[in-house]
Amino acid sequence: MINCSKYNDCSAPMCPYDKELKSSTWYPSEQTCSKPGFNWISNQRKIAKKTQCQETYYTFNMLNRNCIISKGMKGLDPEKEEGDQLKKWLEKRPEKRKLSDSERKKISKRLNSVS
Repeated sequence: MINCSKYNDCSAPMCPYDKELKSSTWYPSEQTCSKPGFNWISNQRKIAKKTQCQETYYTFNMLNRNCIISKGMKGLDPEKEEGDQLKKWLEKRPEKRKLSDSERKKISKRLNSVS
């Protein structure tokens, strides 16, 4: 059973209930799912707000990556082979890492000394 009241009427191309989700693609001009609690949906919204390039697409792996979403971010060119583009895109955007307690203390100390 699908636990989404908008499932039958939704026009978002990527749905958390889609069996083919991991092979789906999304363009920033397309709608996003309104279901909360999914990192990749949150990233779609951030990209849609920040990107100025509507002609490139994003794969599920790109959207689900825990990386910094920046203003100049571009997806993959649909006119080119995906493999090499995807590899370069992922290399360029490393996963965010959790800070250790000592790193957090250093940053906090530095920020407090500025104020």
